[in-house]
Amino acid sequence: MKLYYVINGTKYLDNYLLRERLNLSKSTLQQLINHHQFSDKDIVRLQNRNLYSIKSLKPFVKKLLAIYGNK
Repeated sequence: MKLYYVINGTKYLDNYLLRERLNLSKSTLQQLINHHQFSDKDIVRLQNRNLYSIKSLKPFVKKLLAIYGNK
């Protein structure tokens, strides 16, 4: 089963869903996100959480694989 948010036809993941998909701890994901520049148009702030568009997460994951993929 796939879980995500859909807002105006764009798919988004929150930190929890992203951690589950990438199999990362909460602190590790937070450090990686803090060091990556997401555009404000790619993030939706909903109550107390940030939602990241799938479109913006693809370059993020590619960057992670380029840096940490061979380790």
